[in-house]
Amino acid sequence: MRSITIVGGGTAGWLAACVLNRYCKSHDSKHKLDITLIESPTIPIVGVGEASLPGMVVLLNQLGIPESEFFQATDATFKVAAHFINWNHDDKGRPVEFLNILNAPGAIDGRPLADYFVTYDPARAAPDAGMAYVRAFSPVAEIVRGNLAPRRPGEPDFSGEVGYTYHFDATKLAVLLKDVATGRGVKHVLDDVDNVNLDERGYVKSLTLRRQGEHAIDLVIDCTGFRGSILQQALGEPFEPYADYLLNDRAAVVQIPHKDPRIIAPTTRATGFSSGWNFNIPLTTRVGTGYIFSSQFISDEKAIEELLAFYGDQAKGCEPRIIPIRTGRVRKAWVKNCVALGLAGGFIEPLEATAIFMTDLGARWLQHYLPTQDFEPELAAAYNRQVSRVYEEVRDFIQAHYHLNNRQDSEYWRTAREGMKLSDRLQENLKLWRHTTPESLDLDSSYLFGSPVYTLLLIAKGFYKDARLAKAPSLSRTAYDRYRAAERKARPDQLAGLVSHAEFLKTGGKAPVGLFTSPQVVDAPAFASATRIKLPPSPAFSHGRRKPKR
Repeated sequence: MRSITIVGGGTAGWLAACVLNRYCKSHDSKHKLDITLIESPTIPIVGVGEASLPGMVVLLNQLGIPESEFFQATDATFKVAAHFINWNHDDKGRPVEFLNILNAPGAIDGRPLADYFVTYDPARAAPDAGMAYVRAFSPVAEIVRGNLAPRRPGEPDFSGEVGYTYHFDATKLAVLLKDVATGRGVKHVLDDVDNVNLDERGYVKSLTLRRQGEHAIDLVIDCTGFRGSILQQALGEPFEPYADYLLNDRAAVVQIPHKDPRIIAPTTRATGFSSGWNFNIPLTTRVGTGYIFSSQFISDEKAIEELLAFYGDQAKGCEPRIIPIRTGRVRKAWVKNCVALGLAGGFIEPLEATAIFMTDLGARWLQHYLPTQDFEPELAAAYNRQVSRVYEEVRDFIQAHYHLNNRQDSEYWRTAREGMKLSDRLQENLKLWRHTTPESLDLDSSYLFGSPVYTLLLIAKGFYKDARLAKAPSLSRTAYDRYRAAERKARPDQLAGLVSHAEFLKTGGKAPVGLFTSPQVVDAPAFASATRIKLPPSPAFSHGRRKPKR
């Protein structure tokens, strides 16, 4: 392979450029690999703010981008959880809240904590069972309640008391990644692609650029967004919609000021509305928000009205814009000599902040399956198999949020629960999990959402409030009580020294003079075991909470 051409900038294009340059750049002067990104100067990128998964932490570390530089360049904040509000109701019709956190629980005597919680903890039947379960093994609920930062002032980058990721300005992230990529040898061409030229085999032979003429192609990465200019339009690869599984097809998005800049939540909030849900992503300078909704149940005008009414004076004078969204994916993400990444390959509503991670994952898989100029079909087949699995994994987990809702106050929520198609695997698992808690062997794919996060969701939705597990007699009540006592004892130490999120961001995470008497050194791999994100094999680390002393 002599060259890789990426068409389209934005987060997807520049992230792909950084990853491929990092892992595919040849160290053999006789076999140079050129990477070029062609970006239209006339087409804007989509984005009003963005949230991510813990893979973003790994990406920054592998690219050698200091956390402090990232925060400053992208107006970033910490994210320790997704905070769900009003997706379910209690017996009196009041909204229920729960957290999807970024750490997995430990075990007791080699058995899942959830088994003990469901068997012995009376909170399993309470409306806030999800919050009670999180408090059983993690300080995240307290961190969220106090609007605290997950890192102490003065602690090294990519360390902290709990697993975290980030919120950031997507446009500014693209600029940062562009600077990194071009500084390391990626060629940047500002031009419009007027035509995609195919050879006699149907492969992309060249691109006709409006200003610079013909650009020859070996391997081309389509990052042209929803348009799918190369894979879908030029190569005719069909799009497989997920409209039978997921209702939402529109988004009303807007940027608003902070209600109080001294209080910045370390969470992405997802609040159930009448016909969809509202996202709230706090950055240092503003809040990115919007209404993801179904046009089958509400008009654009009514959706904007509901969104603005929810924020009141905070959104006064703001004008949301409408973005049509199409959930689904292309049938094959790799066809001939073209691979689609980002929105060009597919889109699933951003409920669990999967878009950037899936682009990162796709780029990593591509470097693993990188072909020669013969474009070996086995490599493309393996790549497409993985992409198909991860899209179905994300689709099923997102749909579980809707299918397990119990709201009776809206036709939208009743339809989301009772009127949508479920995959065979999700149907089978929901029946299976009536009798046991989720295990990894139940899932076809768990790159993003493994058994611990399904367990948390099911407990939060009241799935186990009346459960009696067959394995219950083999679980020790004494062992559970000891575990809970140890967690309660460790909690003050886990929270000690954490400061307000807003204050941490304002000071850049610097320790006050005299706070530490000696340099604080953290071994990054020591934080590898607790987060739930899996990446393909590569030099990497993740991070998670410190283990409490027992």
